[in-house]
Amino acid sequence: MLTERGEQILQAVIQGFIDTREPVSSGWLYNQYDFGIKPAMIRLELDALEGEGYLEQPYHSAGRIPTNAGYELFARHFLQVEAEALRETMLHQLFLRAAWMDLAEEMSDELGILGVIADVAHDAIYKTGLDELVEHLDWSDREGIRSVIRDFEAVDERAPRAAEKIGVGPQVFIGKKSPVTKSEQLAVVGGNYKIGDATVSVFAIGPKCMDYKKAIRIFKNL
Repeated sequence: MLTERGEQILQAVIQGFIDTREPVSSGWLYNQYDFGIKPAMIRLELDALEGEGYLEQPYHSAGRIPTNAGYELFARHFLQVEAEALRETMLHQLFLRAAWMDLAEEMSDELGILGVIADVAHDAIYKTGLDELVEHLDWSDREGIRSVIRDFEAVDERAPRAAEKIGVGPQVFIGKKSPVTKSEQLAVVGGNYKIGDATVSVFAIGPKCMDYKKAIRIFKNL
């Protein structure tokens, strides 16, 4: 069971890793945040979070990075928070016009991810942003990159089936829990949306260290 301070520290670690793409240390946290405790106590909190499966160390004496469970808890926080109303955004206007390819492109540009829209009623898939996505991946993991490319090629087949497995509004899937991708490197924000009498499925596919706060806010405002 996470304490309030433990959850605050976990949120800070994950946000720090998303911002810097570097393992986060107790010293860095002490300099950036005021948790009311010294670095030694922050290290104990980090040890506890690692023991509960939310963080891990990529190598000995390194700072911490999030696990899939950590990302899930982090994203759940933004799913539960009421989003700021941004109804006049370009993305919302494109949604209202059913300009699906333009919407996928704008979403990809905004988030640096692969944007996918499945218009199941018309048997159409719109996808764009593979170049945006691969820029944010770990190129030292060659097999991981290949798995991402395989996912891009398979998304036309998977997206319509995935639409049947997700609910209305944004949901977050980390790693292999995603119904539309198989790569452990990826995370997906997705949801079904009504437009007139039809339903479309919208997916933002990005690295696990994507900007969940921004992505979820966009999805809540479609």
